[in-house]
Formats: sequence, C-alpha cells, structure tokens
Amino acid sequence: MATLILRSTHSLLEKKMKDLDQQKKDTAVRIRDAASHGDLKENAEYHAAREEQSMIVRKTQILQTHSPFQIVEYNDIHTEMVSFGNMVTIKEEGKDSNEDYYLLGPIEFELDLFPLVITIHSPFGQAIVGKKVNDTFTLDVRGSETKFTILSIDKVPEPS
Repeated sequence: MATLILRSTHSLLEKKMKDLDQQKKDTAVRIRDAASHGDLKENAEYHAAREEQSMIVRKTQILQTHSPFQIVEYNDIHTEMVSFGNMVTIKEEGKDSNEDYYLLGPIEFELDLFPLVITIHSPFGQAIVGKKVNDTFTLDVRGSETKFTILSIDKVPEPS
C-alpha cells in the first residue's frame, strides 16, 4: 500500500535524502581521517563520527520504509469532509480552547513540517476521517471516554 504524501513534502523528502547522503559521505571521510590517527580504542573523533554515521543511516532507513508513495496534489485536497491534507479544528469536551490538527502522513510527521500532525492511520486520524463540520466522535483517552467536535475543515497551509 502506498504512503500518502503531499507533493511539497515529497520535494522536501528528496532534498532531505540528498542531504543525508552528503552527510554520510562527509562522515565517512571524517571516519577515515580519524582512523588514520592510530589506536581506535581511545580515538574519540573516530567513535563520534561512527556514531553520527549510524544515526544518519538510521534516519535514511526510517524515511525509506514509507515508500512507495502516492503523491497528493494540493489542488486535490477537499474540505467537505475530513481527509488527508486537512487542517481540522477540533474542540475537546471540557477544554476551553480548540486545537488545529493536521491530518497527514508519516513523512510529514517525520520531517516535523506542521504542528500537531496526526497520521491518517493513527486511531485519532481514523476517528476523524469522513467526519463533517459539527460531527462529534468519542475516543478512549487515557482510559476515559472523551468527546470531540469537528469545528472546521480546511486545507493544510500550502508551503511557500
């Protein structure tokens, strides 16, 4: 099953992957240079560079696990009912303020592009998909049934 992703996010993902690839190459050079200084057991530069390279490889693997992608064009996002690419304003019963949630995919979440991203496959995301303005839904939050109301449905802000 393809992972939904905004066109703008896909472009950012490609850039991020190129950046990670360059970081990996740069780190490999640092590892080689640090290794040339002798005893690796007590070589802090070598161990730091190896650790950094491991983190870069892990981040790359995480981002790659979400492919293949189904790219969603901004113009194809609708606001009649909650779906992928929506910013949904929700009122939680008992709270004074409303929250804006961004219903997106795991890549938007991983890249930390929007505040309060909920993925379309999460329980909260599944609970709001298909809802319309003024619809209510209930979720178990920390062992207690909590009621929510959809106040508005908009497109996520278009990246500049």
